[in-house]
Amino acid sequence: MRDHDALLAFIAGRTNTPHDWKTNDCARYAAGAVEAQTGRRPLHGLGRWRTFAGACRALAKLGGMEAATSSCLTPIAPAMASRGDIAGVPDEALGLRLMVVEGETLVGPGETGNQRAKRSTMTHAWSAD
Repeated sequence: MRDHDALLAFIAGRTNTPHDWKTNDCARYAAGAVEAQTGRRPLHGLGRWRTFAGACRALAKLGGMEAATSSCLTPIAPAMASRGDIAGVPDEALGLRLMVVEGETLVGPGETGNQRAKRSTMTHAWSAD
């Protein structure tokens, strides 16, 4: 069972927390959202990085963002993604960036805090269960 109240509290708690490669990048944000609602830490152990270059090296070792996320979470069709699932959206720098499905929108870390995108930008999805 997912705890949607805990998910909403997690998202609200990050409202003004800017993207940071050490503490609040897309992978850590997605992992935190899954942990908040399920108590599980499925993305734990994917690697450690503190910079963009370090994140790129870690992802390259894992076969890219899609492969790394799929090794920890179950891929689903984007149309089947529901609140709390993890979305993948195209990203020039990483190839794919992770966000959390809120419903009609996606949310993830941005320059000044939570950044939202239209659900239609999602090209990949994974179940948080």
